Amino acid sequence: MSRIGKRPIPLAKGVTVNVANGFFEVKGPKGSIKKPFPSTLTFEQKDGQAMIGFKDDVMTEEANRFHGTTRALMNAAVVGVSEGFTKKLKLEGTGYKAELKGSVLNLSLGLSHPVNYDVPKSISVKIPPESKGTVIHLESFDKEALGQTVANLQGFRPPEPYKGKGVQLEGQKIRRKAGKAGGKGGK
Repeated sequence: MSRIGKRPIPLAKGVTVNVANGFFEVKGPKGSIKKPFPSTLTFEQKDGQAMIGFKDDVMTEEANRFHGTTRALMNAAVVGVSEGFTKKLKLEGTGYKAELKGSVLNLSLGLSHPVNYDVPKSISVKIPPESKGTVIHLESFDKEALGQTVANLQGFRPPEPYKGKGVQLEGQKIRRKAGKAGGKGGK
């Protein structure tokens, strides 16, 4: 039995979970999320907590495989619709900046062309004016969509190890390399 799967999921106030037709749907103040729910598992809710178990108390290989994953997905959905998730991106490099026009994020990343990224509807983007366009705040109730958006934005200009330029997550450690002069004991 999965160690993660047997832990209860605390349900925040105003959050409802429904399991039907092979899907679970979590609704809360920030939105709703619908994901697949394996037919080999069961769901029960009591005392403000949700539990995921095995159908007929029989732990098959397939049920065991999905037990922890389903619990983790449901927990992320509960946290997302009640509190939400945030990520902060930093643009490092000369002339790198971001500008938001409607639902399109315009990025200048030192490429020969500007990058225009259509932000998904489930994600809100804020660019603080004091950052001069070098910091991007992303917020969403959907953890998966937020992570994919961050990966897409980093894909335009990944952080590089020599000068540290690129689109970085705040707090992300970039392993720096010395470059050509490093091996020669350069100046």
